Amino acid sequence: MAKPYASVIIRLLQSHALYTDDHPYWDLLQKHERAVRAHFEDIGVEVELNANQGYARLVQPERGPDDEDAPLKLLRRIPLNYEQSLLCVVLREWLEEHESSPTAGSLRLFVTRADVRERVELFFQQQPNQKAQLSRLDELIGKLESHGFLKTTRRDDLQPDQTQYEVKPLLKAKISLSKLEEFRLRLQAYVESV
Repeated sequence: MAKPYASVIIRLLQSHALYTDDHPYWDLLQKHERAVRAHFEDIGVEVELNANQGYARLVQPERGPDDEDAPLKLLRRIPLNYEQSLLCVVLREWLEEHESSPTAGSLRLFVTRADVRERVELFFQQQPNQKAQLSRLDELIGKLESHGFLKTTRRDDLQPDQTQYEVKPLLKAKISLSKLEEFRLRLQAYVESV
């Protein structure tokens, strides 16, 4: 017979992250946190629960070269291409600005497609055709949604630029402040060299 928290385990294995708005999974995780942690610890995976930021994710420590007894790698790294990485960094920086702003009414950051386009268009090669450029942006946004970094909160098919997304706090766990600063320095060096 399946455990009452089995769906939480399956959901975490499928998506590697849960958010407070992932009902009923979040509620089950809160109720059975100890058992869920124990299940994953048995296979060498940790549950990182950040209630303040409203997410839980799976983390598997890196295996050392001399670590023969370490379990096989269960969690795969998400490979991001240049444009996806750049969009992640732009969103991460935006999240940082939002959280440090005294006028922010909420820790949650909501952005529209138009907002995203405005922030990233300087970094992407100009397409001869604006429709192709918007299509590429939608593709990038879709990819980041599939990785759990963005979530569509309001879709507007008549005015796609008004489609709204929430920038998920998981992005903060994936891109630390030190990595963000490192990227800023590399970007600044690149801009100065051009």
